[in-house]
Amino acid sequence: MEATLANDSVSDLGFDLRETNARLEQASASERLAWASGQFGDGLVLSSSFGAQAAVMLHLATQVRPDIPVIFVDTGYLFPETYEFAESLAKRLEVNLKVYRSKR
Repeated sequence: MEATLANDSVSDLGFDLRETNARLEQASASERLAWASGQFGDGLVLSSSFGAQAAVMLHLATQVRPDIPVIFVDTGYLFPETYEFAESLAKRLEVNLKVYRSKR
C-alpha cells in the first residue's frame, strides 16, 4: 500500500515532494544523504539499532556528514553482542553517538 498526501507539497519544509522524489529516485545513497544534509542541516539525525546492516549506513552517513548525530535507543534488553558492536563501530567511525535509556 502506498501512502499519499492531500497535496504534493510539504510547505513547512519548503520543497515539493513530487519533484524531490523524482530527482532523488536516480540518486546514489551518498547523493541522497548529501541532499538531506543540505536540506535539513543540523536537524538531520540518523537512528541506528546497530544491527547487521548498521555499519554500511553509518559509514555512508559519516562520509557525507562526519558530525551527524546518531541516536541509539537502549532498551536494556539488547544482546551483549549488540552493545559490543555498537561501541566498537562508534569508536571506529568516530560516530557522534547519542544514547537514550529509560530511567528504570
